[in-house]
Parts: sequence; structure tokens; C-alpha cells
Amino acid sequence: MSISNLIVHEIQKQQGERKAILIARPNENPIDDQAETLFAQVTSLFNRSGMNTGRFANPQGSVDGAQLPALLTKYFKEDAFTDFPSFTRECAANYLTYLEPVEEVAGGLLWFNHYELHGTHFLYIVMLKRKEGIGLSADLSLSQIEQIEVEKLHMSLRINLSAWQAGDEGRYISFRFGRAPKHESEYFTQFIGCDEPKVAAKETRKLVDLTSAFCQSEGLASKQANEFKKVVAEQCQAKAEEREPLAIKDIASQVASRFSVEQANKFLEIADSDSFKMEQEIFVEKAALKKLTRLSGSSRALTMSFDSDLLGESIVFDADTGTLTIKELPKSLLKQLQSMSN
Repeated sequence: MSISNLIVHEIQKQQGERKAILIARPNENPIDDQAETLFAQVTSLFNRSGMNTGRFANPQGSVDGAQLPALLTKYFKEDAFTDFPSFTRECAANYLTYLEPVEEVAGGLLWFNHYELHGTHFLYIVMLKRKEGIGLSADLSLSQIEQIEVEKLHMSLRINLSAWQAGDEGRYISFRFGRAPKHESEYFTQFIGCDEPKVAAKETRKLVDLTSAFCQSEGLASKQANEFKKVVAEQCQAKAEEREPLAIKDIASQVASRFSVEQANKFLEIADSDSFKMEQEIFVEKAALKKLTRLSGSSRALTMSFDSDLLGESIVFDADTGTLTIKELPKSLLKQLQSMSN
């Protein structure tokens, strides 16, 4: 992973006011140890849960609406920015037009970062905030200082520039709102010019339900279904760790190799049906994968969760009576029950 371009501009705006001022840096920030450290911190925060994904409503840009895609078309040529400072200044000025009408929002630092990973080019646009801190001078006296807040991201966007430039129909935009209220997330989405943003957790839950629906439609035995769900879960986990999107056709390939081409086509048919309408690619939210390999439920008096591959083995379900029989209790639970019966 290598940083190609980096620049930070400041937007001065007080909460409760509409007037905003852009303090634009004339040239790029040096790519030094501090820049590398901040880049790593931003990346770590960005890749946490709660991702949204989408694509430009107008990939090449237009006179009306969001200017970000038009500015990319103007300045990003053959995997490089022709004039990164000019691109970011125009972009920041356009950002102000969406920020100023929202009185509840304050300014901050706009971080623009173009980097390359495995031959793919990406662009970060991140709103960072300052915070007050305590520093220690050379004579060991304490003083109040301003620091960049790196514990959380407020607004952040990452564009897969290579995918966008190639005309990819997938969701090449990823963005996060942090804990931003609705009025903030709305203006940021408008600035991006993003078409139908999707939440990664919601898309992952749809994939989980799709996998179960396929197993049910094909009448797979419990063991066979659980094995397939585990394979899907492992593939999803791998993509999540690589921070790459999962292609639905890759899951269909698993169906073809484990079952048949006809059943793979059936899987894709269900995925494209009105019940699911799955995207061709999705970003995976790890936490939403649990239902693929675990069964769980709770009431006010009882909570139960177990690996789905135990069903039919050490755990038996009787559909007629709606009861579960557990043959092998956890040792700690068994010990408690035995002590209570004595």
C-alpha cells in the first residue's frame, strides 16, 4: 500500500451558523512518518463495521448535481491526478455548497488521500476534527494543545478509482457516517452524488437469507445445507478480511462445484428475484454472518445459541412437538444442574 498524493484543507464554520470559509493549502502535504501514521489510523477506523456502499448516479458528472464525478473525470487520467491540489481545492469548494445550508454542522479538516493497493487506485475524502489535548513542553510544563481527533471518523469516503474509471457497474464507493445525525449524512451523500447507498450489514443479511432460501428450495438435508452455509460463511469472511467486495457469481460457482450447474443457475435466479434483488457485488459485514452457522433465539426467560451443524447430531429438533433435545450439555451447565438436583 503506497500513498501517491496527500493534502489537507480546512473548513471554518461555527455550529449554528451558515457562513463557511475554505482555508486551502496551496500544495500537497509531504508524505512523511506522520502522514503514514495518520493514513494507517484512518484506514483502520474506516474498515470497521457499519459500511455503506454505492456508485455515482452520474459516473461522468454533469453541470447539475454533485460535482465530484465531474472533477474526477477532469483531473484523474491514466491512474494519476494531473493536478491534485487543484482537484482537491475545487472539490472542497463544492463541499462547502452542501455544508453551508446545514446550520447544525461545524467545519473541520478535509483530508484527501490518493493511494495504490495491489495495482488498484483509491481515493479517501475524510472529514477530520480537532480536539483539545494536554501537552508537555521541553521544561516539563503542561500546556493546552490542539490535536487531530483520531479515535473516530465523522464523515469518510473511499472511491475505487480503478473500478470507476473502467466503468464498473459494481458498488465502487464505500463511505461511513460515524455517529452523524441524519441531516449530516444527507448532505454528505448529496456531495458524493451516490446512487442508492446500501448498508453492508443489510446486504449481508440478505445474502444469509438467500443462502437459506436456496437450501430450502433444493430440499437439502440438514448436514448438506450446514456444510454449504459454512463454505459461504468462510468465503464471506475471507473477503471481509481482505476488505474486498464479494461477487454473488462466486457463490454460484460454489453451488456449481458442490451440486450442479443447473442448481447454480437456480441460485442466481433466486438472487435476482423480487424477494432479494441482490447486487452483483456486496461488502460483507462480519457480524451479520452469524446466522449462517449459528441458530439462536431468546425470550425474557431463556436465551439459546448453538452451531447449526449440531442440529441432527447432539441436538435433535422434533417439528411435531416443537421441542429440542440436547444430548451433550456444556460441562459448566451440567455441573450447575447436578448441584441443584442434589
